[in-house]
Amino acid sequence: MFDFGIGYTELVVIALVAVIVIGPKDLPKVLRAFGRTMQKVRGMAREFQGHLDQAMREAGVDDIKKEINNLKTMNPVEDVKNEINSISAANPIATVAKDLTADLKKQDDDFKKYFGESAESASPAGEPGKTEPAALPKPEAPPVVH
Repeated sequence: MFDFGIGYTELVVIALVAVIVIGPKDLPKVLRAFGRTMQKVRGMAREFQGHLDQAMREAGVDDIKKEINNLKTMNPVEDVKNEINSISAANPIATVAKDLTADLKKQDDDFKKYFGESAESASPAGEPGKTEPAALPKPEAPPVVH
């Protein structure tokens, strides 16, 4: 109920002291005056808060707050990961390699068309670029020692 950090027992003690000090006859007048004073204090606080809010809006503090909140939620590690992934997806080296492979295949097909079957018989067996290792000489039998 009360947001003053005062419990009900402390409030009862304050009320008893007020009744004893002020007296029951003048207590309603004092409480009304206290209520009016509190109402004026709240109005001044509201007005002061309004002026502060207006001054902050004029100074652009809201924009600065938004920027700070954006910076708080920004994740530079994730941004770098996304950038790397986008670069990997549009990898210029892979694109160039695919283009070169397609060009080489086209040139190979043109070569085969021009020279016919003799070009295929001239090419080494197996996949291009792969060669079979040369046969190693067989080792001699080890000498027999008695």
